[in-house]
Amino acid sequence: MRSMKRFLCLALVLVFAFTLALSGCGEKATPAADPTTKKTDAPAPKAEDKPAESAVPAETVELTMTLVGNKQETDTDLVMEKINEYLADKINIKLNLQVFGWGDPYEQKVNTMLSSGEPFDVCFTANWAANYYKNAAAGYFTELNDLLAKYPAIYEIAGKDFVDGSALDGINYAVPTHKETVHNWGYLLQKAVVDQYGIDISTLKKMEDLEPWFDKIKADGKITPLLVVGGDSPFQFLDWDRVSDDNVPGALYSDNRDNTIVNHFLAPESVDMYKKLRDYYQKGYIASDAATMENTAEQMKTAKYFAVESSLKPGKDAEMTGSTGVEWVQIDITQPVMSNRETTGAMLAIPAASKNAERAFQFIEILYTDDVVRNLLNFGIEGTHYNVNADGRITQTQEGLDRYNMGPGWRYGDQFKDLLLDNEDPNKWADFGKYNDAGLVLNSLGFVYNDSDVSTESSACKTVTGTYNRQLQCGAVDVDPILKKYEDELKASGVDTLIADMQTQYDAWRAKVGK
Repeated sequence: MRSMKRFLCLALVLVFAFTLALSGCGEKATPAADPTTKKTDAPAPKAEDKPAESAVPAETVELTMTLVGNKQETDTDLVMEKINEYLADKINIKLNLQVFGWGDPYEQKVNTMLSSGEPFDVCFTANWAANYYKNAAAGYFTELNDLLAKYPAIYEIAGKDFVDGSALDGINYAVPTHKETVHNWGYLLQKAVVDQYGIDISTLKKMEDLEPWFDKIKADGKITPLLVVGGDSPFQFLDWDRVSDDNVPGALYSDNRDNTIVNHFLAPESVDMYKKLRDYYQKGYIASDAATMENTAEQMKTAKYFAVESSLKPGKDAEMTGSTGVEWVQIDITQPVMSNRETTGAMLAIPAASKNAERAFQFIEILYTDDVVRNLLNFGIEGTHYNVNADGRITQTQEGLDRYNMGPGWRYGDQFKDLLLDNEDPNKWADFGKYNDAGLVLNSLGFVYNDSDVSTESSACKTVTGTYNRQLQCGAVDVDPILKKYEDELKASGVDTLIADMQTQYDAWRAKVGK
């Protein structure tokens, strides 16, 4: 009897399945319970809409990415494992991440890797790190025009004009981060100290407004009033519109007063700033070892400083609070401007020595299109390195702060896909739009200088600035005796020839574009 029941059940199942199969061969039947339902045939999927299992490469390739940052985080391998699991059925890569310290550590390591032909695949570059202009001109970066055309998402997200703003003679050698399109400078102030002294930050409008507070903080003797790390100093408040590398003489004023390129390191405004910083140094506002200090972000983590100069944008204080574990508030010193600094201020390139350029570009594109990968890279693993709050913002765990604290997300991809930290304004990205709209567009926007005809002079001048700038910009030396030596050595290195070449190219570009 039990066997007969099983046979009948099986027979009923087979009949039902057969009925479904027959109905699937014809039109769908309209449900009897709803005679008004109209038949609607779904359109055939377009080729690009069909699942693209075959588009996933069968072979797993290893990609190595270099970034500038605080340091190589302890849990990097753990996070890479999660990223690689996620990407296995998308582009089938194994990503390795190398982070080298801000400033010279990154410069020295990455430039050596590029010049030696060491194979790696994704490289952070900018006008101030792993010099984009020089490394592209030297042939160390892959041309990306064909890949940008084949994989157009970056153009669609960041805008073709912005992406192509960093092209050299029409050739894209890197893609810029989609983030703010203007910049300004100001101070980040340690909030605990602001609260302790009852400082009304709305009254702080210019550099000198902080000097009475520097005096009080210095007199108390508990912390240093102003953090200066080499050339990372209030010298940046002059906001020179640099024509070449940050350490190569030659810049325009950032208020569009004229179109004359000057040796900005010896301009009257710079000399006055050197003397101001010398005064600060002698008063003890600046640490005595400022000229030899490295890594501003790491120094900020110590909470031993009240103020630090910084490039600003909406929410920069919250961003740095998250990456340093110390709470900051920001005040503006300069007005926003739109310059070439933005189009080449944070970029990703593919080294010419990469053996997997197309796969590397596919990964770069994912940093613009996939918020899962971006936030894994930015913040680590949910539940381990951070938790998501009810309002959608996140709180970093202690393990996250200690073992995977990658810092700012403006170094790659589409920053507008980033999760917000619990101390960030929910309107941050809307505020970015207003901030971008407020910037003065500089006359030089779109101009790219090529120093190939004066590379000897450019390199020689950069060597000279390396000798003097850090000391002058942190106030560690008497200004007048040094300036004469500085000027003489720059002249001997061909600074006049260099700046004349810059002016010639700039004038020709202005005539060509009608500016």
